[in-house]
Amino acid sequence: MGHNVGNDLSDAIIGLIGTRGPLSRASIARQLGVSPASITHLTRSLIEEGVLREAGTDASSGGRPATLLDLNDRRRYALGVKITPNHLAVTEVEMNKEQGPSTSLDLDMRSPGALDQITQAVAQAARSHQDELMGVGLAIPGFSKPQDPDIVTAPILGWNQVDLGRLVRERTGLPVIIDNDVNALLLAHRLYSPQPTGDDLLITIGIGIGAAFTSQGQIIHGGRGGAGELGHTMITESDVPCSCGLSGCLEALIGDDGLVRQARKAGLLTATQGKDHLNALALSGNEAARSVFYHAALLLGRAAANLVHLLDPDTVTISGEGVDVWPLWEAGFSHGFRSRLPIHRRDIPVTVQPWSEDTWAYGAASLVFASPIVGRRAS
Repeated sequence: MGHNVGNDLSDAIIGLIGTRGPLSRASIARQLGVSPASITHLTRSLIEEGVLREAGTDASSGGRPATLLDLNDRRRYALGVKITPNHLAVTEVEMNKEQGPSTSLDLDMRSPGALDQITQAVAQAARSHQDELMGVGLAIPGFSKPQDPDIVTAPILGWNQVDLGRLVRERTGLPVIIDNDVNALLLAHRLYSPQPTGDDLLITIGIGIGAAFTSQGQIIHGGRGGAGELGHTMITESDVPCSCGLSGCLEALIGDDGLVRQARKAGLLTATQGKDHLNALALSGNEAARSVFYHAALLLGRAAANLVHLLDPDTVTISGEGVDVWPLWEAGFSHGFRSRLPIHRRDIPVTVQPWSEDTWAYGAASLVFASPIVGRRAS
């Protein structure tokens, strides 16, 4: 038993230094919530094994400067897997966020052979650096229960109680960690932040509308793993059907498909034109197209304000594929958000996190890198 605990804590030390850079023993102990004596003992062993090395000293405002510890070899990998309704991406990611080879596959997740194609693509990617892979992180637009984390439910994918974790683990022989894609993004944000705050709120816009939040540094999953389903809340009366089986959901109104539906109804798009065309139309100055985004942003702002009332976060971050045209959202969001907050909360900071094709991959891989750290903090 003691050996397992020691291994777990050693992995947490490696994960913390690997993602945040050189740290002192005191800082490691504080961030992992364990005794300095335990850290001193284990880091001594890790140095003797050649895993860690001393890497200079920390700047000191008084007293003796603390010795910093760093990894001798940062080449520890995870596979980050992102699944959307029509696309699969598998990316090799180093602990320091360096991206390796990536595989993308257009795939209808409702098709009969989808699960087999997913496991085959992940297994193929796992063949490189097999000995250095720490595991597979699966970021999904759905949830799995904390009591049975292998089983995935994702209405937008047409999945109900799919045993995805077991299938991937059997095919690859690697540890598999599954979480909601927005939770994974927030975890990555915190993992690579030098000084993460205790209570954060992340909202994503794009195909879906999602949210993730922390309390005292811990991501909140809820009793069944489904916390943060902002896209399936109701902000205004509507009978527009949603992929979850309900109607009037925020996601159905202001997700990408909702925006396209409104634009087609207004005669701005033909039946074959989609979100990219709407973006271009609005960015060119078309007032009717810009109005579609403005009114969607008003609803998003009100929804975000409701979450501030409920959760009282320190920060709010907006991310997701949709932020590529954030200037079209900004004015409506700001008005909808600030006008629904009392004066003493209107100064809460809102930041927009830049988006790239790699962002989901980093989030998914972070599920693996952070797992020993989170495990220690939760224990």
